[in-house]
Amino acid sequence: MNLFRSKATPDDEGYFTTVSADTVQADQMTAVSINRHKIILASWDGTLYAFSAECPHASADFSKGWISRYKVTCPDHQYCWDMRNGRILWPEDENYRLKKYPVKVEDGIVMVKIG
Repeated sequence: MNLFRSKATPDDEGYFTTVSADTVQADQMTAVSINRHKIILASWDGTLYAFSAECPHASADFSKGWISRYKVTCPDHQYCWDMRNGRILWPEDENYRLKKYPVKVEDGIVMVKIG
């Protein structure tokens, strides 16, 4: 019995393999985990985005929230972020930023760089 999970290793550029690109649908969140980093993959207007599944405001789980177009909404307090640039949309007087990750598609597979 193996008590330890094997650690994923990145490619030469530091990108980790996640899921098939077909899995990531527009206006839906796809949660993946890379070496204990929970990440949300989402697509808007033909562009793929990767960001932390942890809300920067109060650490809620974004996978229980929702996406509308390019706006990510936290399930706990309804704070909203723009997944294209990480800026907060509501409330406007806050200065939290969405943690984003570089993402690419290679051979039909979504690759994310977390380091």
